[in-house]
Amino acid sequence: MYEKFFGLDELPFDGLPDNRFYFVGNCQHEALDLLTTNLSRNGSICILSGPSGSGKTTLVRMLIRSLPKRMRIIAIDDPRLDEHMLLATILRASGVVATSFESIAELTLKLRKFLERSVESGIVTTVILDEAQGLADEVIEQIRLISNIEGELGKMINFLLVGQEDLIENIQKPMHKMFWGRVKAFATLHALKRDEVQAYINFRMQNAGCHDPVFTSRAVNTIFRGTKGLPRIINSVADRSLCIACDYNRKTVSSRIVKKAIEIVRHKRSLFSLGYKNFAKHVLMNMFVKLPIILSGIFISILAFVFAYIYLYNNISSVAISSLMHKDQTVMTEYHKLLNNMLPGRNANTREIALFNNSIKESVFESDSIDTLIKIWGYTKQDGSKATCADLSSHSMQCEVLTKELSYLSIVNRPAVLSLRSDDLTPFFAVVKSFGPEESSIIMGDRLYRVKTEFLEHAYDGKLLFIGKKLKSDDKFEDKVKPENFSNALKRISALVPELKLDLPTEKKELKKAYDRLKGFSDENVVFSVIDNALAEGPYLE
Repeated sequence: MYEKFFGLDELPFDGLPDNRFYFVGNCQHEALDLLTTNLSRNGSICILSGPSGSGKTTLVRMLIRSLPKRMRIIAIDDPRLDEHMLLATILRASGVVATSFESIAELTLKLRKFLERSVESGIVTTVILDEAQGLADEVIEQIRLISNIEGELGKMINFLLVGQEDLIENIQKPMHKMFWGRVKAFATLHALKRDEVQAYINFRMQNAGCHDPVFTSRAVNTIFRGTKGLPRIINSVADRSLCIACDYNRKTVSSRIVKKAIEIVRHKRSLFSLGYKNFAKHVLMNMFVKLPIILSGIFISILAFVFAYIYLYNNISSVAISSLMHKDQTVMTEYHKLLNNMLPGRNANTREIALFNNSIKESVFESDSIDTLIKIWGYTKQDGSKATCADLSSHSMQCEVLTKELSYLSIVNRPAVLSLRSDDLTPFFAVVKSFGPEESSIIMGDRLYRVKTEFLEHAYDGKLLFIGKKLKSDDKFEDKVKPENFSNALKRISALVPELKLDLPTEKKELKKAYDRLKGFSDENVVFSVIDNALAEGPYLE
């Protein structure tokens, strides 16, 4: 395959149920949160709908992982069952013996007793029916009756119906009025928007190990148009595009390559040639039928235009509309407000916001931010290519990746690459250069921005990467570190980590003992930061 060619650790668009590759867009996040909240307690009927290929099955897998451990999940994938089979399937999946000779009443009684025992044990039972748009009307009514089973603690079972848009039409029938009233939550998955398709492709490529852009902007546009933003089809087209690019020995995927992939995956000819032939056929078939009507329409339009021109010329004042606008202050205020929204660079404030938002869109690759961080340390590669963490080992430096709260930066005290997410959940990266309680400064691309620390806390995604100094194997700590530097680092970090209680060395001979006691501290990251700050080499946070 193409993994080695593009430097990938694994296939990015394989479509396997791996939560590392699950992209959470706006509607996915809302649907997951809504369903998790409602299904975590008994007595809920929920609906998840969306077009084929929009990621419903993948979202259900993520939902199952996020539900409480006390949850019993019963998944039914085949909608071709009757009300008798529905009861029997639920019982058998729960480990209860159920035969085809038992009546619906007997099976319902068995289910009631089983649910009462489950609730007493603190277990919530949830039945998930996939392809639910194919359920018969009698089965939907049976689901309502089962959901009404109550015990001393109330309703005892949940249902999640997953299906395409037809599912909503089915349960809106007059006969299902009572069922509709029992539904607690409707979650809908939509196709991805153009920006979300870009973020989706970048997200999966980065998680597979590729940190450089491979798909061009025009290629992403073509994928969006050819797949209608459906993740399942995006996976197929993007995977095939990478195969074709590898065969052509191309390091980037162009729009032309994507079109060929769409032709293979979707079994479609070129959209241009197909449209041209259909258009020519349509014109030839309808020309003799519609031509007289078209000519009549043109003639009537010309008459209407001539009449309107003569009438308006003789009856409307010659005062220009623009001059009327300038006479009304309210109109001018709204006019300028609209222009500011449409043209974000018209004044200094909106220009700065536009630049900042554009920098976010361009800072989606962690490798760019790592290269910037290494440059802050004063290191660049002679060939002009991006520097990586692997290039630092010869300089007694190393990259440290931590999954910590943002406030941990105060302990690290080094410029760091922050993993962030915008309000639309698009991942991006920035280098934090100064960090304060109120304001901080970050670098995105070639621009330095001063931002409120509150913004970083809101956008922070939980991961930071910084560069620290390390001792060589033959270095002695007491020879490399001055007592006052070690004392200053220990004093500053002890104020942030109260459990770090060590005596401050005042002389060089006390350094070795203090260093040995420090190495016995339980948190290795704190130990590394104390030593790194005590070495007093390289840039620190401003």
